[in-house]
Amino acid sequence: MPMSTSAARQDVTACILYSRNCGLSVEVENNQFKKIKGDDQHPFSQGYICQKAARLQHYQQHADRLTHPLKRQSDGSFQEISWDQAIQEIADQLVEIRDAHGGTAFASVGGGGQGNHLGAAYGRQLLYAMKSFYAYNSLAQEKTGDFWVNGRLFGSQACHTTEDVENADYVLFIGTNPFQAHGIPNARDTLKHIKKDPNRTMVVFNPRVTETAKQADIHVQLKPGTDSYLMSAMIAIMLREDLYDQAFIQKHTHGFEQVKQAFSAVPIE
Repeated sequence: MPMSTSAARQDVTACILYSRNCGLSVEVENNQFKKIKGDDQHPFSQGYICQKAARLQHYQQHADRLTHPLKRQSDGSFQEISWDQAIQEIADQLVEIRDAHGGTAFASVGGGGQGNHLGAAYGRQLLYAMKSFYAYNSLAQEKTGDFWVNGRLFGSQACHTTEDVENADYVLFIGTNPFQAHGIPNARDTLKHIKKDPNRTMVVFNPRVTETAKQADIHVQLKPGTDSYLMSAMIAIMLREDLYDQAFIQKHTHGFEQVKQAFSAVPIE
């Protein structure tokens, strides 16, 4: 006998809103989230939960969330229409654009990243139907450079690493606020452990006094846009004081002398 959608049930799952995929314990009733908390039995997150998952109930039941298609009228107002009408009208307009201007007049924006994998799959089918090959998403900006650097560092762009901040003795956060943005395992717990450990050091470069900056041992409050100057000076100091592995540089790099010459000209003081 099928389970009634109104019956309350408890499920364990994992969050798809970030690559850490923390474990969740979710109580569902009437096909709605009733309570969301961290799963203590999850081998990785061990009960940790951030605001992304904790506020899913708020987003699912938000008063401003659209529940049906709205068509803009000539006076700027919106009229409720059916899904069939909305899909048909949009499809007709897309075909008109393709037939009149070709596939290069159409581009897909979005459909990449955690929680949006199906959107990417459907988007590719839409691109095929529109005879277009233009696709833009957040991953193209965030990850293209990341994989390029991996290719230069490790010799393969297929090698993707994550920093083990939770095990580091000295951590430098540049222009990021993991307390809110996460990006590291069990972010708030990790920050708390670093802060409390006298043998570990946390440094933050950020114009803002963020939640992470407040916990840091050193907060360098730069003027916006000047972080590149600070890091250039840091590299220049490493070169001036021979604070780098010369044997490694000699064996594994090309063009180091040109790089050294450029940064040696940086006015550190």
